[in-house]
Amino acid sequence: MGSEDTQPNSIFDRRHVLKGLSAAGIGGLAGCLSDFTGDGGDGGDGESLDPVQDRETVNPDEIKDGGTFRVAIGEAPDSFDYPYSSSAHTTLMMNLMYEGMITTNASGEIYPWLAESYERLDVTEAGPTDYEEYMTSVPYAEDDEGNTYIDTEDQIVVSHPDNDPSEGEALILTSSGAADAVADGTYGMHYRFDLHEGIEFHNGEELTADNVVASFRRVEGSPLAGQIFDSLLHIEAEGDYTVHIYAQIPDAAFVREITGLPVYPTESTDLPPQAMDPREGNTPLGTGPFEFDEYQDEEYVVFTRNDDYWFDTELKDWFDGNADFPNGPAVEEVDIQFVQDDSNRSAALQNDEIDMTYGLTSSTLDDYQSSEGYQTSATQGAGYKFIQFPVNSEPWDDPRVRRAVNHLIPREQISENIFMGWEKPAWVPLPPLAATDGTADYDQLVEDLREYNEYSSERASELMEEVIEEKGIETPIEITIETNSDNDDRVRIVELIAESMSQSEYFEADVETIDFITFVTQLMSGEYQNEPRLAYIGLSGGFGPHGYAKSIHHPDNFMGCCNFQNIDIEELNEAMREARYGVDVVEDPDLRRQRYDEVWKLILELNANSYSTHSMTVSVTNDDVVGFNSYPSTQDLVGYGLYTPMDEQITYLDRD
Repeated sequence: MGSEDTQPNSIFDRRHVLKGLSAAGIGGLAGCLSDFTGDGGDGGDGESLDPVQDRETVNPDEIKDGGTFRVAIGEAPDSFDYPYSSSAHTTLMMNLMYEGMITTNASGEIYPWLAESYERLDVTEAGPTDYEEYMTSVPYAEDDEGNTYIDTEDQIVVSHPDNDPSEGEALILTSSGAADAVADGTYGMHYRFDLHEGIEFHNGEELTADNVVASFRRVEGSPLAGQIFDSLLHIEAEGDYTVHIYAQIPDAAFVREITGLPVYPTESTDLPPQAMDPREGNTPLGTGPFEFDEYQDEEYVVFTRNDDYWFDTELKDWFDGNADFPNGPAVEEVDIQFVQDDSNRSAALQNDEIDMTYGLTSSTLDDYQSSEGYQTSATQGAGYKFIQFPVNSEPWDDPRVRRAVNHLIPREQISENIFMGWEKPAWVPLPPLAATDGTADYDQLVEDLREYNEYSSERASELMEEVIEEKGIETPIEITIETNSDNDDRVRIVELIAESMSQSEYFEADVETIDFITFVTQLMSGEYQNEPRLAYIGLSGGFGPHGYAKSIHHPDNFMGCCNFQNIDIEELNEAMREARYGVDVVEDPDLRRQRYDEVWKLILELNANSYSTHSMTVSVTNDDVVGFNSYPSTQDLVGYGLYTPMDEQITYLDRD
């Protein structure tokens, strides 16, 4: 790094330290966590390692039954109707009630859950053109902005690869056509899932295969559809307890990405879209260990323990833990308050109004870590924070401009000064947690690609001078960076990036902050691409590598999560397809990992998004809470901590 590559003046100053201390109200500053780019948990050797730091274990003989676990989170739910929500906060609440055919532990290992077992019955070389005879012709249309789209209300399962808007008609496979194709033996993969018998939903209805089929069909036409119908072809029931599910083409991630969708009773699946919500007069229902009890709009939600919960460790041959491990959670009630401001959540914890919260500023976490009476539970996170560029607007349609900004992001300064070591720089677009299937060697991947994301004002200048000379654009380029206002660390990061950009002679960046729900609604509107701005937000992912590439790049996720700028780069789309789909990668995991290594390099070359840090999930509890460990994703933070037999994870309350 040359002498000119000094990072910009930090906005992290004594004022911010004092603000953090004031918010926490407790003394002491200490500690940062271990480096996640080493051997710990990278999974590059194919092993799944526990991402939970200093895991706390519980002796089943010491568990105390009962009590109310009180939680504060930053946002109220946008919808209790799973396919119509895009908020990780909301999924956290849903995961107390809803369950799927499979589940995972904190390391990402897959376990059959509502399903007693599953098996792959067949895999074939089927591709999109094999469905041509089952496709129907529908017209193209234009919206008010002149964007062309396929004009149909049916769920598009497969779109013919040769479709051309200039011809006015498109060939598509709908759900009915998919059923015909399967009946004729045309499909990419075939799985059989056998459900446990006797599982009851919260309303007393017995779970059957028909419930699974109806729950999957509820996704059609929803914002979640793009993440499901990139692979799902067809699902059907055989008798009461067997489900057959088919993939469009061979898919190496099919079980992990598709088959864990929540399953609901008939009372819920019969509801119209977005109506599975107490605000619409309908009680959310699932099979989970907690039942919905009460909801006060924008204030709180209450769940009570499902005392008829179906689970029994003797039902699962994979359970080899303590024979006395309970068959359900220990706490009797979960109260979740919605407190947007993180300093107010911290104050509520100190005032004994709640037992647990998360998403606190890093300086506050340091304070709690060194204080008596509180525990911090840190786990390698499933996600990253990123900027998305308006790739369809000049001059941002030139990847050199985007890469110039990328070299002006001071990732190490963000990690050390804002996150105080709790989060690490994102040198590659793949969080370590998803490395098992996503790279041949995580350490080597970082070594090979780190230069793309190194801070370098010199390299940024070279790229911008190339563009100026070639295209004659005028600088400084004025641009606004937007983020959600309720996350102090995130706001400070955006301020720092804007300062770094503006210190160059090429950009003049300012910052706007918006409350989370308004910001997300704006991003999902489809209009965001028309007013060039940079969006800075976090992605909460999972253990599969594909979502970290596809969610923010693929056209299937435009107006969904999380391609806000209508990014559609065929070279990248093809690279992503080759990494996940095909008999070769289904049958050769090492080849699949090598293909993903190519995807990550291409993503950094094209630079439609820039990454700042890989996330760390940190919850803080008081000393009444025993045994709580954090799940990697906030989406299952509470549900995992309270009861997860796969890791013998259970939490109980020990109040005076």
